[in-house]
Amino acid sequence: MMKLSLKKLFLFLSFFWLCSHAPFLSFAQNQNQHQKISVNVVNEPVSLVLERISRNTGVSFSYNPDHIDASRLVTLNLKDKTIEEVLVTILPADKFGFRFTGNQVVVYRNSVVKDKQSPQSELTGESVPVQIVKAPPDTVFLTRTNIVRDTIALTDTLVKFDTVYIMRTITREKPIDGKDIFSDIIDLAKEQTKEFKFEPGISINWLFAKSYYGAPRDYNSKLDDYREFNTGSLLSGTISVDARLSYARFTLATAVSYSSFNGELDYRYEISTGGIFRKDTLDKYYTLQGVDTTWYYVLDSTYLPINLQAFGNKSPVNHRYIEIPFTLQYNHPLGNNLFYIKGGIIAGFHTGSIGYLIMQDKEGVIEMSEVKFKPLVFSYTIGAGVMFPLSAKLTFDAGVNYREHFDTILDDFSIDIRSRAFGVRAGLIYKL
Repeated sequence: MMKLSLKKLFLFLSFFWLCSHAPFLSFAQNQNQHQKISVNVVNEPVSLVLERISRNTGVSFSYNPDHIDASRLVTLNLKDKTIEEVLVTILPADKFGFRFTGNQVVVYRNSVVKDKQSPQSELTGESVPVQIVKAPPDTVFLTRTNIVRDTIALTDTLVKFDTVYIMRTITREKPIDGKDIFSDIIDLAKEQTKEFKFEPGISINWLFAKSYYGAPRDYNSKLDDYREFNTGSLLSGTISVDARLSYARFTLATAVSYSSFNGELDYRYEISTGGIFRKDTLDKYYTLQGVDTTWYYVLDSTYLPINLQAFGNKSPVNHRYIEIPFTLQYNHPLGNNLFYIKGGIIAGFHTGSIGYLIMQDKEGVIEMSEVKFKPLVFSYTIGAGVMFPLSAKLTFDAGVNYREHFDTILDDFSIDIRSRAFGVRAGLIYKL
């Protein structure tokens, strides 16, 4: 009797708890179910739309992504609609059902009953129509003792997070590769757009310089001395602050540069004196022969030997200029890099020279400070090279170039002097 009384008491308390909480559960369910929302999306996956509704309303969704085709794209413009109306728009009601449980909405696919052949009557042998009944969704949670099994659907929410990861993989046009991992490296070929882009930079140009000499025919001997005794330096150079203006595949560049052209003079010559006969009269006398008088002279001759003197002058030669180049460059894509060719003009302002020059009218040398230099000389330059990115902001530029003066660097001097140089260039370009 005691066991039977306890069992009745437990059933009574369970029934009392269900009855007392049923109104609250029903109220929460109805409140979420009839909540008005607005949805405006364009070509977004179903899974992302449900996730956005969940963030805005606090209602979470449980579903099988394979059943609802979570990656399918939808476009909606709904205002003041209930969650159920929005779900019916996204998921057809003839295929899917929705079950509200508090802040949880379970989306499930309706069971589809396959067509069966109509049975024949035993008496008449005619086919008897069979009524196909679609079972309604189970919503009587409060009257069933197996409600615990229905809460298992809450664990399906883990699938939603997996779906987000899968969507990021499926919607990507191509798989992740090294270009995505090193995303800081830009593609210079794609940067060649029809927009003006200003880019500053710095560069160094190592030059292998040698002077070229010319003179009128009367100075051929001096011209030979210049060519024989002047040698080029192993290294000259230019350091520049650059400015570039790019549009599509063309770049107009200028700079402010400091240039130094180095060489060496090793001039050696000889001067000889003497090599003559000196004649002195020692005595003179005369004799008488008949009417005429004959004079006789006695002479003493002395030979003076040749006196040979050797001279030598050896000194470094240096010419310095502040230069402003103007070049036009054409860029051609080479993978992620750019290959270019360029040409232009360099205006050079003379700032000083040291060393000696061979005198033009006699043997010997003269200091360069005593010679008049042209204050402005022009050169032409051509070159080629390649640019490749180091980061999103820095580009490395390397190439070769050749340059030569248009005219002599001296003024009012019989010997023409022009500098020629072959260079190797390296620089950095900063992208603003």
